Amino acid sequence: MRHLRRLGHSLVAGAFAGAALAPLQLLLWPDVLPPLPKLLVAFLAWTTWGTVWIGGTLFAFAELASLLVPYLGSAKGFSVGLWRWLMIPVGLVVTWAAWWNREETRDLLLPDNRQGLAYAGSLAFLFTITLLVLAIRRRSRRHALTSALAFAGALVAALWVVWACTPLSSPKAAVAEAVHFAPGGRLLFVSWEGTDLHWLLPAMERGDMPFLHKRWETGAWGQLRTVRPYTRSATLATLVTGCAPAVHGVLGRLSYRVPWLTDRPVTLLLAGPWPSPHQLPWRAWERTPGLAPQRATLWQILTSAGHRVGVVGWPRYARGSWTVSTPLPAEVARFTSLDADLRAALDSALRSAPDLANDARNSFALAAGLGSIAVKRVNAQPVNALAIDCELAAHLRPLWTAEEPGGQGDEVLRQAARVLDDQLRSLWLAMGEDTLLVVVSPYGLAPPSPWQRLVHLARSSPRWHVSPTDSPDGFVLFSGPGVRPGTRLTGARLADVTATLLYLLELPVARDMAGRVLLNAVDEARAASVPLRLVPSYPADGSGTASPTPVR
Repeated sequence: MRHLRRLGHSLVAGAFAGAALAPLQLLLWPDVLPPLPKLLVAFLAWTTWGTVWIGGTLFAFAELASLLVPYLGSAKGFSVGLWRWLMIPVGLVVTWAAWWNREETRDLLLPDNRQGLAYAGSLAFLFTITLLVLAIRRRSRRHALTSALAFAGALVAALWVVWACTPLSSPKAAVAEAVHFAPGGRLLFVSWEGTDLHWLLPAMERGDMPFLHKRWETGAWGQLRTVRPYTRSATLATLVTGCAPAVHGVLGRLSYRVPWLTDRPVTLLLAGPWPSPHQLPWRAWERTPGLAPQRATLWQILTSAGHRVGVVGWPRYARGSWTVSTPLPAEVARFTSLDADLRAALDSALRSAPDLANDARNSFALAAGLGSIAVKRVNAQPVNALAIDCELAAHLRPLWTAEEPGGQGDEVLRQAARVLDDQLRSLWLAMGEDTLLVVVSPYGLAPPSPWQRLVHLARSSPRWHVSPTDSPDGFVLFSGPGVRPGTRLTGARLADVTATLLYLLELPVARDMAGRVLLNAVDEARAASVPLRLVPSYPADGSGTASPTPVR
């Protein structure tokens, strides 16, 4: 009977945990307001989910704890002592989930909802501290069952009140407004994922990137604060729309449909001690592809303004005058089709790590193939603007960054730098020397944290596993007409790139863009002759963003 008593206590505590976690999950979906019947279904779904999974886990811990504290749950009926010790970890989980998810959605969630998570975490923390004090004092109160359940119910009710009082926030609909301005020049927009100043500056000093070095000296450059926490989809969407993730709506690679709760796809899931997407109860959901931005991308803005735009290597939602998508692995050109000097330089370096050699060859072949196709398409079908995204550094640096410089991994990364530089020079020549050049890295790669370094000591691998998890800064380089040469930019953010290049192209900036124009990057003549023009927003479909026949 003692085991059944502990099981009963654990299952009820798990039910309260599920009921408390449900409003936290709803706080991550600012634009979701289910009707009352669906709210009741959601309450029951998370409550029963918590009963089985969290309650089962609590029962396992209660059984282990009973070996050390046998008096817990040994008395007949309701045990207030056991209940308190079970609800303390529940309070800690709810507190941790609220505060952790608030921190992990810094740039992804609207401020009102992040504040709601902070309030929820504070309430759960006060509940936990109170229970801990009562458990240590070990004083039973009259009507113990009623008091204990009412206290836990008050926490659940308070969390639901926090959700209900949080304003329903969703981005305002984009306002279409005719824009009677034509772009004032050509544009080459190059994104190098996974590069940063810590990697590029030494490469330029060694002479591995001579073309970039030359443009660097005559351009404006600086670090970029990227989207935190790292999510590639949100980062790229912010780069090409200039809007915050909460406005453009791309928050992750995958979205989920929860038809019993809302008709809208949802993305952010409540992080916790469970595997995703297990926190959506009972597998009553289905995965859907990531969403397209709800605001116009750079190529949509330029196309609607009358430019012909080539788009290469961007996500599936990218569409220009002509588009080159990232090929599937089976479609990548063979490594043997690459330049003979490049293959010779790589072969000796790749022999040191045969397990990584095949992936490295495919990465080089993919990057070189996309660059070659872009140059050929520009020559065959000239465009006014070209936007290309390259993941070569993001693929290679996590695998080939060595703890001690000078190894074979360094040679692989040096060849990657040379490929990127040669590709950039070829694209610039194909577009024309009077083209505005923008080279940007939406995110960098961070070295291991102190904890990861300690773990690394127990391994025999000589490589640091650099990653974008901590969202290190990227960089931006503006070079060409209208750019102030020799300028170092400070305090720049990822969203500033789109606003700045629109201004350099003499196009209006949208008011709902999170970025600002980096005036330090603009020369005095351009700043004096071109006023800053503003429009409410750029709709995602491009309608109304510019007149079909540009007029100046």
